[in-house]
Amino acid sequence: MDNLNNQCECEFCKYNSASFNEHNKIDCDSLIEYINNSKYREYIFGENSYGKTLSYYIGAFWLDNEYTKNIIINPKIDNIDFMKMFSKCLSHSSMIKDFDKIYSINFEDPPIDYKENKLIKGLDALTSIHFLRMLELELHNGLKRNFIRKEENINSKIKGKIDFSNHIKKNIMIARNDRVYCSYFDYDINCLENRILKKALKICYSNIGSIYDSFSCMSFFSEVSDELHFYELHNIKLNPLYKKYKLLIKLAINIIKLKRYKDSCSENEAPPFYIDMSLLFEKYVYALLDDSLKNKNAKILYQEGYSRHKLKPDFIIKGNGYDYIADTKYKSSYNNGINIEDIRQLSGYGRVKSIVKEFTNDIENYVPKCLIIYPSDDSNNKSIDFEKKEKISDLVKFYKLGVSLPVLD
Repeated sequence: MDNLNNQCECEFCKYNSASFNEHNKIDCDSLIEYINNSKYREYIFGENSYGKTLSYYIGAFWLDNEYTKNIIINPKIDNIDFMKMFSKCLSHSSMIKDFDKIYSINFEDPPIDYKENKLIKGLDALTSIHFLRMLELELHNGLKRNFIRKEENINSKIKGKIDFSNHIKKNIMIARNDRVYCSYFDYDINCLENRILKKALKICYSNIGSIYDSFSCMSFFSEVSDELHFYELHNIKLNPLYKKYKLLIKLAINIIKLKRYKDSCSENEAPPFYIDMSLLFEKYVYALLDDSLKNKNAKILYQEGYSRHKLKPDFIIKGNGYDYIADTKYKSSYNNGINIEDIRQLSGYGRVKSIVKEFTNDIENYVPKCLIIYPSDDSNNKSIDFEKKEKISDLVKFYKLGVSLPVLD
């Protein structure tokens, strides 16, 4: 890539690394070219963006195959408390299933030097809380068992098949005719899957044990060995009967890899990663809506598909007077105005017959209420309070409602 004619005096051109906030505009032609040619382009600029403005993803990304140039993208909200957002979302079991779509960590690429950046400190907390909440739910049914290979010098019987090599050395050659050295499979709790879970649980306890009571889970692993070799993480084959274990094991392996990865790095280095802030905000709002409406006989439909085009408003809220088509918009511009494209999108949902039928059978005369939920600058709006919604002038039954995001003290 030839960028000699595009060099300027910006941070990236001087140091091959630059730090921005999400939604910042990029003015450096050299940096834009590197982003457009990187494998992370859709996260940095957005899937459908052809401009120069950063998207809703935060994180750290390598921009070249030689791992010499990188970009770090911070949240636009100063001192945002990821711990509280993640904890709030994961306190609702309905959100845990697909929470892994919000973030990703790349253990295959070299570490990035984060310098004075504080963003990386949330990775341990994020992966640990996610894993612990999933583990707690799974442990309600107890630990799974699986077949493991065992070897034993058995007295006067055969179990499984004879291991002739060891049988000759340990029995025939020393005239122990009462023994048979056997190799067999046993259905046991001390399987590789559970050893991986125990290892990850211990790491989580060291990460956030002071603020999260993960030790209560450890009692389930009293009969599970602490022995685990790193190469075993690449050889695991999950029992097809335990499909729910698949994501849990994946999270556990990521926690073990992250610990190993960081142990080999300097203090300011960490793996490349990203967090989808728009999706995290959506999940956070879902949790707040669930809290707000759980005792009010109202129902929340989340990401349901309607019509043959599979149109998906974020939320359909119905019952007991709470009848809204609602969408989250992770845009600070709603503190002082609106976005016309968002208005058109939500208005379109209100014209879909199957969506209107969620509220009434009189689809020709009913006008659904539309609600846009956005991150508010007002720190008093910490919950979903429908009494605080604001009517959008010149529009019929159109409202916006702000919710403030948690920040570090």
